[in-house]
Amino acid sequence: MSCRVNHLNKKTGVTYVYESVSLWDKEKQQSRSTQVCIGKIDAATGELIPSRRLKKEDHAEAVKKTGPSIATAAVVGPSIILDALSERLGIAKILKSVFPDFHAQILTMAYYLSAHGGPLSQCAPWTKTHEHPSGIPLEGQRISEILGKISTGGKQAFMSAWMERILEDEFLCYDITSVSSYSELNEYIRFGHNRDRERLPQLNLAMLFGQKSRIPVYYHRIPGNITDVQTVHNLLETFNRLEITNLHYVLDRGFYSKKNVDELLERRDHFTISVPLHNRWVREAIDEIFDTVQGPEGYRLVDDDV
Repeated sequence: MSCRVNHLNKKTGVTYVYESVSLWDKEKQQSRSTQVCIGKIDAATGELIPSRRLKKEDHAEAVKKTGPSIATAAVVGPSIILDALSERLGIAKILKSVFPDFHAQILTMAYYLSAHGGPLSQCAPWTKTHEHPSGIPLEGQRISEILGKISTGGKQAFMSAWMERILEDEFLCYDITSVSSYSELNEYIRFGHNRDRERLPQLNLAMLFGQKSRIPVYYHRIPGNITDVQTVHNLLETFNRLEITNLHYVLDRGFYSKKNVDELLERRDHFTISVPLHNRWVREAIDEIFDTVQGPEGYRLVDDDV
C-alpha cells in the first residue's frame, strides 16, 4: 500500500514529495513503512519536478501520478505495544504455523479487540485508521469468511501449541465462571447455580490460565446447568486429546467428589484437592489431630504467611 506525502522544508521553503510504501515484514510479523523522495513541487506551477535519481521511465510515471497531494495518517500507538507483546509471547509465530493463509488477519482482529473492544463488525473501520498486522483494511465480508474458516481442529491445534509454550515456565489454574444471558438461541444457556445471584439462565465458561502470568491458556463452553464437580472428567479428557502430561492438579472443594478422586487415582495423576467439611470422615480425621494442629508444632510458613 503506497501514498504520496508532501514535506515542506521550512528553512528553504521547498516542498518535497515522498512516496510512502507500507510493507508487511514476514520475519518480524509487523508492518514497515519506507519513504523515498521522488521530487519537489514547482512553486510557480504547482507541478512535480521529478528527482534526478529516478530512471527516465519513472519520470513520466511520477508526473502522471501527480495530482492533488493527499497525506494519510494512521494511529500506531496500539500496534507498537501489541507488536512487542506478540513477539515476546510468540503468539504470532504459533498463529502462522496453525493458520498460514490468514494468520495476519486473525492477529489484526485480536489487536482490535485488545485495543478497542466491541463487536467485530466494527473492526473494518478500525483497520482503516490504525496500523495492524494485516497491512490492508479488513472488510466485514472478509472477517466473516475468516471466522468461518477457523475450524474446531484449528482451535485445538492452536491451543495445544499455545499451552505447550506457556507450560515451559508456568503453573496452570482452572476455574469456572458463569455469564448470565437473555438469549433464547444459544444451546448452552441453561438455568443453573448463578454465581451473580441473578434469576437468569447462564452459560458456564471454563478456563485455564497461568498462575504467574494470568495469561489465558485454554477455554471451553459448558451448559449453564452443569455443576463444577461434573467438569473434571471432561478436563482430563481434554488434556488427553492435547497430549499434555506430567501435570499436578490443584482443585478447590467445588470439584471434590468420590468419582473424581477415583478417576484421578486410576489415571495415576498427581493432585491436591480441598475436601468439604460436611463429609463425616473429614470431621473425624480433623478431630483425631485437632490438638496437634492447634499446637506450636502445627505452624507452617507458606508464602510468608503463617
